[in-house]
Amino acid sequence: MRISLLAYSLVLSAGIALSADMPSLVKSKGCTSCHDVSKSKVGPPFKVIAKEYKGKSDAVQTLVQSMTGGSVGKWQGLAQKYGISVTAFYMPRQPVSKEEAEKIARWILSLE
Repeated sequence: MRISLLAYSLVLSAGIALSADMPSLVKSKGCTSCHDVSKSKVGPPFKVIAKEYKGKSDAVQTLVQSMTGGSVGKWQGLAQKYGISVTAFYMPRQPVSKEEAEKIARWILSLE
């Protein structure tokens, strides 16, 4: 029982550390040039992205593909759905590894 509790607390601590580190990864990769957590910039807010993808089985994979491969016109139709303004039509491939993109995607999906 003690081992289980210790293992659980280590996993929980790692998760908390990961969440705390994520904003620095997001900033260092330039994500905040086009995105904000709550406000529209040229791209949709991270919280709106979370609303669109949360609960979808392929959410992480879809967001990773958008970051590593780029995307075109995805948010033009969705902007009206969420009452936001998105001026960027194209998101170029970003300078992130697949592992970094997965961490960023999981952080985005954790937002409320």
